[in-house]
Amino acid sequence: MHVVFIANADYLADELPEFRQLCVGLVDEQVQITRIVPADAVRLARRGGDALDRREADVGGGLRDREREGRSARRWDAMMDPADAGPSEGPLSNTPMLGRRLTWEASRYGVLNHRRLVRLGHVLADPPAPSGGASAGAPVSVIHALHRDVWSAAATLGEQLDAAVIFRAAAWSDAHAAAQLVRQLQPTRYMLAAAGEPLATELRRCTQNLVQIETVFPGVHVQSPQYRQRAPGDPVCVAVCGDGVLDDAYRAALGGIAQVVKKRPEAQFFFDTFRTDPHRLWREVERRGLLPNISFVPRGVGHRELLLKADALMLPQVLGRNRGLTLQAMACGLPVLAAADPALDELTADHTAWVLEQPDDMAWAETLERLIATPDDATDLGLRARAWVHEERLASDQIGRLLTLYRMMAGEPIGFVGR
Repeated sequence: MHVVFIANADYLADELPEFRQLCVGLVDEQVQITRIVPADAVRLARRGGDALDRREADVGGGLRDREREGRSARRWDAMMDPADAGPSEGPLSNTPMLGRRLTWEASRYGVLNHRRLVRLGHVLADPPAPSGGASAGAPVSVIHALHRDVWSAAATLGEQLDAAVIFRAAAWSDAHAAAQLVRQLQPTRYMLAAAGEPLATELRRCTQNLVQIETVFPGVHVQSPQYRQRAPGDPVCVAVCGDGVLDDAYRAALGGIAQVVKKRPEAQFFFDTFRTDPHRLWREVERRGLLPNISFVPRGVGHRELLLKADALMLPQVLGRNRGLTLQAMACGLPVLAAADPALDELTADHTAWVLEQPDDMAWAETLERLIATPDDATDLGLRARAWVHEERLASDQIGRLLTLYRMMAGEPIGFVGR
């Protein structure tokens, strides 16, 4: 079976660990993989692989030479030459162990992205031999679009290559995009894979069952707890994750943080936002006099791994968006403090997270004070969440579910395990 992954920069910035798990897990199941990723993400990825914590500031003379060429030449060079600069290890590297890697020059204009992705169709139609063998590779069986911004291009490539297409849906807003897309598709060749049961229900409602919808829960590897022993009242470091757009939810969270900082000025908060310009949020932080206590984490491929070093993860907004970071934090035993979000079935009050039904200033202040004053309670919460992830959200379960769906969509039989 030959599966093509199509990812964009937004997906890789947020879900690089999941992308790595999918590539490694499916290759281990003898699936031939082709990865289509944006060239910029490859260039900015860490040169020494995922184990290192440094960024490559200069990718070498070869890339500098290409930067002096015309835009069209650079774009086609990135598409056709998989040996451009990038990491030497990991899912973005050019390694035969994870199959072929194709790149495309991403643009802020969706129409251009669609064209550049569709142009790769003739390359995908002539698959190379797996692992550099002499025989021809298998034709593309399934295209897996990992973000809604590449759904349309994936559907077009599916028609060109006569391949089944699976659209990954992980946000509540994906349901509205799916409702517009599915009316143009052949129902038997396409499937929506929802990251949670509430989202699957919403997808069925919006699409009126015009396309098959299945639930594929994201999975993670359970690791050793990464928290540090704290005594009551010790300083804390909290990672705050949202979209970066200043709204009532952020104002309430900042109000709670301000109350805590008055009593505990040593507390530190690191804001991770997936919008490019959180300027209004920064100005609000400045207005409240919280600049000494709040830092903004710069975005980059795999940058969220740094957030798991905090003492707790705080989710101030109701975004209806499944994020691997939440499960990763739970798998590490990190306490999660979150506003109640009906779209996220991993948030269970006082079992996997401290959930705020009415997340106002006072509620956030009380929850953060509880985190600081009762570290044993926070540790117990993290351990309960870690045990739940071990039972319900393992990476191996996600790989097994996807493999079943791939075989079903491609019409390939499930092989028996044996000699």
